[in-house]
Amino acid sequence: MSNINNDLLTIIQSILQDYASSCNVEPFDGKVIITNEMSKTYQETRGDLVESGKSNMYDIQQYHGLTVQPSDIDGKFTILLNEDYILESKTKHNVNWIGTLVHEAVHVNDFKNYYKIVSPNSYDELYDYNLHRMFLYWTEFHARAIGHYFLRKYTLVDFRDSKYVNYILETELPYQMNYMVNEVSKTDNGDRQMYVIVHFLGRLATWRYLYPQIFDNAFINELTNSNPWMGELFYLFIKHPTLEKIYTHFDDMKTIIGKYVSFS
Repeated sequence: MSNINNDLLTIIQSILQDYASSCNVEPFDGKVIITNEMSKTYQETRGDLVESGKSNMYDIQQYHGLTVQPSDIDGKFTILLNEDYILESKTKHNVNWIGTLVHEAVHVNDFKNYYKIVSPNSYDELYDYNLHRMFLYWTEFHARAIGHYFLRKYTLVDFRDSKYVNYILETELPYQMNYMVNEVSKTDNGDRQMYVIVHFLGRLATWRYLYPQIFDNAFINELTNSNPWMGELFYLFIKHPTLEKIYTHFDDMKTIIGKYVSFS
């Protein structure tokens, strides 16, 4: 953290407390590590996953942030934040890293809550797409939605004001749609495609929450008219906004997503 003011850790704790109190969730009680060597720090934290080939070190180095699960059931989660990304945000006079921080904190709570529901042998098991694919899709949607909410909260004055809608409609939405289409077209991997899609839906959920009169059902239906299954998935997500509620509808999720991608 040589290039970052030590006061940043105090700011991080304040943001995490705001997230916990605003969303009525358990406060984060693990470690937050800021590093410019994401892969090295990850290896120091969970080297066993690297040795077993379960983690891609190249990918990890590129991440803006990452949640690292404990090897012990009674252990604590770690959030890694990419120092270079934080410095880049500072240089560009934005606070995009705040969305990343909250995003990862949401994952921590989701994994801890899901563990209580399914009682696996370890947290590592929950990262297996073959066993928990619907949960992994949902937590990415959930984390993106809440992370984006807090990013807007800490970026914009009166962030609920409808004066920001035109910028969303003219700039943010087209950009995110193009990004989604381009990323999906780059790969045949269904899990990667769904990762990108649910992140888009997460942002859309935040816009709807903040500006419901604009992002109403008619708008959503028009937006997803060429991919109606995506609209179905979006409505399922916002109708069941917590893990406890959506968990009982994982089969419905699978049916809807199955209209787009097949599962082995």
